[in-house]
Amino acid sequence: MILSIAVQAFPTPSCIAQKQDRTEPADQPVTVKKISVTGNRSLSKEEILEVISTSKKDIFNQEVFNRDIALIKKLYTFKGYFDATVDASVTTDEKKNRVELSILIEENSPARIDTVRYEGIDSITATLKKQYLEESKLERDSVFTVDHLIEERDRTVDFFKEYGYAFMHEDSIRIQVDTTGLFAGLQTNISLPKVLEYGSLQVVVHDPLTKDTAEVIPQQKNIRLDSIDIVQHGRQDISSELITNYTAYRPGDTTSLSLERKTLQNFGSTNVFSSVFIRKDSVREGKLYTSIHLEPKPKHLIEPKIYFDNRYGSLFAGASVGYENKNLFGGAENLKVTTDFGMQLSTSNDLLNNLDESLYSKYRPYEFAFSANITKPELKKPGNIYAGTLEYSRSRLPILLDNQKGLFRLSYNAQLSKKSRLNFDFFELELVKKDSLDGFKELFKTDLAENIGVDPTDPVAVDNSLDSLLQTNLNQTFRLQYFYSNQNDPLRETDETIYTWNITLEEVGGLVYLIDEYIDTKSYTGFTDDEPQIFGTPYSQFLKASGQFTFTKDLTEQQQIAGRVFLGAMAPYGKADATPDERRFYAGGPNSMRGWQFNTLGPGGNKSEATATLGADIKIETNLEYRLKFFKLFGQPSGIAFFTDVGNIWDRNGPYALTLESLYKDIAWDAGIGLRVGSPIGPFRFDFAYKLYDPTQTEPWQLSNWSPGDFTFNFGIGEPF
Repeated sequence: MILSIAVQAFPTPSCIAQKQDRTEPADQPVTVKKISVTGNRSLSKEEILEVISTSKKDIFNQEVFNRDIALIKKLYTFKGYFDATVDASVTTDEKKNRVELSILIEENSPARIDTVRYEGIDSITATLKKQYLEESKLERDSVFTVDHLIEERDRTVDFFKEYGYAFMHEDSIRIQVDTTGLFAGLQTNISLPKVLEYGSLQVVVHDPLTKDTAEVIPQQKNIRLDSIDIVQHGRQDISSELITNYTAYRPGDTTSLSLERKTLQNFGSTNVFSSVFIRKDSVREGKLYTSIHLEPKPKHLIEPKIYFDNRYGSLFAGASVGYENKNLFGGAENLKVTTDFGMQLSTSNDLLNNLDESLYSKYRPYEFAFSANITKPELKKPGNIYAGTLEYSRSRLPILLDNQKGLFRLSYNAQLSKKSRLNFDFFELELVKKDSLDGFKELFKTDLAENIGVDPTDPVAVDNSLDSLLQTNLNQTFRLQYFYSNQNDPLRETDETIYTWNITLEEVGGLVYLIDEYIDTKSYTGFTDDEPQIFGTPYSQFLKASGQFTFTKDLTEQQQIAGRVFLGAMAPYGKADATPDERRFYAGGPNSMRGWQFNTLGPGGNKSEATATLGADIKIETNLEYRLKFFKLFGQPSGIAFFTDVGNIWDRNGPYALTLESLYKDIAWDAGIGLRVGSPIGPFRFDFAYKLYDPTQTEPWQLSNWSPGDFTFNFGIGEPF
């Protein structure tokens, strides 16, 4: 793009008036104490300071500052303020060898666009011309800025590339600007290249381990399918059907920028290729001959990890090993197998403080998990994925319980738009088995029974509740998840707020209920006809809904504000009268209410942390963080965060049910400060939170009892939201 601006020569920047013009000795450098900016209305102080070299605490240099004033004047010219004046003053503090800089701006009125003309587009169709002019970034009576000229140049290039002008580029456009006083006339001269259509197309799959040389030609595989020539080097085995379906254009099509971008996005979505690019090879007789080059990632990946946190209060350490196959059968199927094991390093357990140590044996809580997941892209609809998951886990919890879970899930994930996806778990079956350890019955009577409406002095009621809590349970689930985010939106401005919506709806037990009613009609010992069971195994029936909204806003390059709002509720239906604890909501921990340890808050004003580990059916929570990065460690941006969390979980009924009164009285509140140490896998978080309002206490407001050492520590990896 050639930019011609016919205006009178701009006056040179105003001379800098110094209240004290003294030359400092060379051995006593003068530093900048403060930079103030006044008179600016259209541009923020941050925008102005970004273009200058002088900054606070720097050694003051008069020549550099003079150039900075000229740059500010140039910035205002680019923004259309041709008559803006920029003055400056320097105040020197001789005793402390410091200066205060004042930048004085008088913006005056901006230039406005009074005429817009386009030349060189008479050869295109009337329909295309109308569409091009309607989408123009240059509008009459708008403020003239160079930014708008650049946007119009880029729009023009992309617009004509979309309609066959494949070799349209910046030098094809010349924008002339003629200014008179406070008005600017614009004329855009466009030199259009020839319209092209695609010629023959070749897709080349390279070997990531060897070069495509003559020595490896015998290993080259060639095939022609759907007008596309496919060449695969080495031992690569990428499905030809996948290649043709994911290539969005064909020979004979008019060249199109969006079709080429769609092709790149399609292949990128498979997670199989490390590099995808389209090369324009030649032009002959109005045809553009192109080739698509695919460089696969290594097919096999083994990834070991270690992790540390304090999920149960004391230090918890673990390790995991993952294996990934990125192209299992040639159709971009991705197989990932992971196993991990973690254990608390001490036997300390605050959840058993109310239990006599002679009633149980001390142990270290642990967790073991194995999972296998396979995904397969849908060939006819690039971006959509089928998935299958198999999981097994076993954990020994700090409340004298041993849990085992097995799960099988089939899912379909569809891309609705560039910013939204829909996931449907159309089949999920989970089997949960619980066993109690020595002392659990006593713990149930001392800490749990009263909090869940059971009389601890009634042995029959206690035994019935234990049988219900510890029985093997089946959860059959249909789940629908909607995800919307502007994070990857190509039209999003760099300083625009990033926001995400995540909505989940679950129906559990519907399919097995039909089996119970119409297929398995037998009677089983220990069950009545009104209890949910199939083949002698109890099953759950409930509905669950949750929604989460998160946002992050960059205030500056080093400052960010982030927040989250979460709402969730669930309720049993049909034959069930309760929800399973493994699917309830929880509060407390490094990614929740940080003033409390992992899953130890609630429900409502409940004082027993052991009861909190059984969860509740309703959750309301909101979190807010201010993040500040001001140093680097191991080359990674690091800093601190100030945060606050508000929320709790509640039962549907009983003493800890959610009501308007309990919402007011039992909403928990904490605030604190955290250290953020950057790493390639995300920041290490060391959070120190103080309870401001604790609904479990007789006097819930904790400000009067505050002490610096009375904090809750939580550790995590990655941002909490």
